[in-house]
Amino acid sequence: MRWQRVFTNYRCNQNCSFCTYRRASDRAEVIAPAALRVQIAAAIAQGARGIVLTGGEPTMRRDLPSLVEYVTSSGAAAHLETNGTLVDVALAASLAGAGLALARVHFPIPSPDLDDLTHDPGGFAAAVAGLRALRDAGVKLEVSVTLVRSTARSIGELPGGLVALVGESISRIVVVVPTDSPDEREILSFAEATAAVIALENACRLHGIRLQLAEDSGPPPCAFPPRTRPHHLYALSRGGDRARGFRQLAECARCAVQDRCPGVAESYLSRHSDVSVTAITDDRARRRLSIVGTVDEQIAREVVQPSFAAHGPEEALVRVNFHCNQACDFCFVSTHLPAAADTVVRLAIEQAGSQGKRVILTGGEPTLNARLAEYVNLSRQVAGGRWPIELQTNAVLLDDERRVRTLVDAGLDRAFVSLHGSTAPISDAVTRAPGTYARTVVGIDHLVRAGVSVVINFVICTTNAPDLPAMVELVARRWPGASLNVSFVAPSTDLVPRESWLIPRYSDALPRLEQALARASELAVSVVGFESMCGMPMCLVPARIAEFADVRAIGSGADQGEFVRTEECRTCDLSRQCWGLRRGYAEIHGTDEIRAVRVETASA
Repeated sequence: MRWQRVFTNYRCNQNCSFCTYRRASDRAEVIAPAALRVQIAAAIAQGARGIVLTGGEPTMRRDLPSLVEYVTSSGAAAHLETNGTLVDVALAASLAGAGLALARVHFPIPSPDLDDLTHDPGGFAAAVAGLRALRDAGVKLEVSVTLVRSTARSIGELPGGLVALVGESISRIVVVVPTDSPDEREILSFAEATAAVIALENACRLHGIRLQLAEDSGPPPCAFPPRTRPHHLYALSRGGDRARGFRQLAECARCAVQDRCPGVAESYLSRHSDVSVTAITDDRARRRLSIVGTVDEQIAREVVQPSFAAHGPEEALVRVNFHCNQACDFCFVSTHLPAAADTVVRLAIEQAGSQGKRVILTGGEPTLNARLAEYVNLSRQVAGGRWPIELQTNAVLLDDERRVRTLVDAGLDRAFVSLHGSTAPISDAVTRAPGTYARTVVGIDHLVRAGVSVVINFVICTTNAPDLPAMVELVARRWPGASLNVSFVAPSTDLVPRESWLIPRYSDALPRLEQALARASELAVSVVGFESMCGMPMCLVPARIAEFADVRAIGSGADQGEFVRTEECRTCDLSRQCWGLRRGYAEIHGTDEIRAVRVETASA
């Protein structure tokens, strides 16, 4: 979703010394209702799916509810930025009735000292009343904080103060760190600002409130001391380096997020000629900083992932959380995101079930979610016995047999378990989580013992490709009856490095794959997964060509443009069943490995 800010007016009933928006008067022709509707309609026509009504102070307008209604009736979401002091019970109800989705209230000091900051006697009490009125009307609440010298002193008190004043109704605190102000004494240095942000982050964690830095605001992530960088507070996406009013420094040239970070504000550089930053070079940090749009938008986009099933009903992967206790370089999940709300996860499960889709619970690592057994049980209810209840997991926490029993009692039938090496040195090197191989193996033992059908997922990458035959031996020896799913590392999102140190050529991995398939045939180990999006081009698995002819044809557009097809693909008998070649792979290794195949039994 793309958001567009619309200034409803520039006058304000408060007078903060650091504000750069407030004006003493408004031009009537600019803020006239008809003129604002034109702005809103134009923004929506250009692709905005959300409108932020801001100011000045928008609640000084008597027609604010009608503006909100105009936004929502036009098919967009409506958000409001306000100081909250003019919001009473009646206005809150009108705004909620008009469809206001969220109010972000500027409330940087949780005490009557706020009145001195805003030059508004009684403003603190009025803002608290406004927050409570919006809360009681059912409007989602956020608090915005302008982090300047006047607010930094008490910033660590804000989360606790908010809980005391309005309960646990604040969904998020958004921090704006200005680099320009009418009163230059209010502007903090990067060192001062980063220290204050860290203090606020620590306090937010104590009270369970999310924190985020406003877009294009404040110090870049590299301004934080390396061991304290709160990467999860940023939302960077490709193209961010082109933001106006910013400049990248010499150190930026070697930074892993150079293509998505704007650098340092020109207004800050005009006051500080000795800016010192340290480039971000580790890939895990790059992943945590990379977001397309806002955090909430990305959660909404990724909480449910459609999955094409080669056989059986359509599938829906529901992410019960995003974080993980392993750190595989090839993971395409946004593991830096907070979990979706419980109501969102439940609704996703229920909707998938009502659409006749088979629900697969996944993450991140779903066993980190304390409500997982509840989600398993809900999935069983919506399935109505039509399909097995499946969990995708690394099984690290399932080394506790009681957890397995709880999930089985809730209805778990099947587990798709990631294990990327036959030995601890290989597996732990791939997952970057020493000690977890041993725990995963025990977890699989417990699942098998509990009667859960187990499929072990092995993602081929440069590190473990030679280990595939040994993986077949391990499955046959320790878990007879389990299947082995073979995936191939996929540069499917911007989170996965498009580098040969991670992604081998198919040709280099194929000799060991052929050995593994031959050994699997001897040991009666079922090897699956080649026909999935995470498999590999079918022409590269000659031992399975005949089987692939019976795979369901892939619908038009199912790949969302992620795959490419060569001239060879266009003349191949399996062109309808095969995904083709990932664009990311083609960028690294080219397309010369692809060959058309002929299958006499291929479907017409």
